[in-house]
Amino acid sequence: MNRTRVTYGLIGGTLCLAAWAASAMPHRPPALPTTDPSTPIQRVTQQHVTVPKAPPRVEIVFALDTTGSMAGMIDGAKRKIWSVAQYVASGQPKPELRIGLVAYRDRGDTYVTRFYDLTDDLDKVFDHLESFEADGGGDGPEDVNHALADAIDRSSWTDGQNTLKVIYLVGDAPPHDDYRDAPDSRALARRAQGRGIHINAIRCGSDGTTRVAFNRISQLASGEFASIDQGGGVETVDTPYDEKLSALNAKLMGTAIGYGSSRGEVAHKIAASLAAPASMNADRAGYYAKNGGAVGGMGDLVKDVADGRVKADDLAPSDLPFVIAAMPASARSAYVASKAAEREVVQKEISELSEERNAYLKKSRPKVGSLDGAIEGTLLRQAAEKGLKL
Repeated sequence: MNRTRVTYGLIGGTLCLAAWAASAMPHRPPALPTTDPSTPIQRVTQQHVTVPKAPPRVEIVFALDTTGSMAGMIDGAKRKIWSVAQYVASGQPKPELRIGLVAYRDRGDTYVTRFYDLTDDLDKVFDHLESFEADGGGDGPEDVNHALADAIDRSSWTDGQNTLKVIYLVGDAPPHDDYRDAPDSRALARRAQGRGIHINAIRCGSDGTTRVAFNRISQLASGEFASIDQGGGVETVDTPYDEKLSALNAKLMGTAIGYGSSRGEVAHKIAASLAAPASMNADRAGYYAKNGGAVGGMGDLVKDVADGRVKADDLAPSDLPFVIAAMPASARSAYVASKAAEREVVQKEISELSEERNAYLKKSRPKVGSLDGAIEGTLLRQAAEKGLKL
């Protein structure tokens, strides 16, 4: 048989079989459109949700030499802590501020370090700072490196590009780089730099070895070096506004209502502030007028109700001061609201008066060679790198 004829026969048979199968299948009408042609097509567009940008944050840890020769500097730090806080709170855009403390001495003293973590409760920071006293030392180098290790590794730093992280090392003696069982100052400075933490080193006095060591630490940790007077060089400028702002500060604290387990702590913070000099209370009032609230931390019923953390009517009478506990539950919210309204009026008055006081103080900014001048100068420049104007 001819091979070509066999091939054509197979092809023809296959085509006939395909035609028969197609005719045997049930007939399906063409698909109809699912929408009316006259109806315009609805196009789904992706919705863009705008997430509010988090405010900038400034985090500062002060590592302070508290040996006997540092009495003047410690006193200056106590007098200027609220001034520094108000300076940062005046920044644009408005930043969140947290401060930590490390007091240090040396091995063989009463303590090597005392560590207090970063917190936004500046009344607590002030309370810790008030407990610092100058004692011990007198034998040359101090355990600066233990203080730096605590500040770098134990502090609860916030990660992210929106946070300015700064350590202020303040002392008059060089580090013990001869302690073989601890990291040396160079390694610690590089560790800070790797974590985005500036170390600004402030030498008190005129010791040359301290200058060399502190300057090297600041350079390795993307910071700045400054040299100030042994006593800190802090000058308190009295203004015509201090007494009135101090009185307004007391009035502002009078709007706070301590409750629950925090009642004693709130009362302690109020008492500590009332005992401070008028110029410090003027700075404190200015800070809280900008930052909100009347006392730092949790436990103020007025602020916690405003922030939605608690409802006054839901609290047990035993958790409240007597004046509120004796009220009917329905009246408590009205009382708290009246205190909130009173606070708003006081804060407005403080803000207006603080603006006048700050304008007065600009004529006598902290001098070069003073603790507060060194702090404000470095903060001004390093905050600008984060887009924060102080």
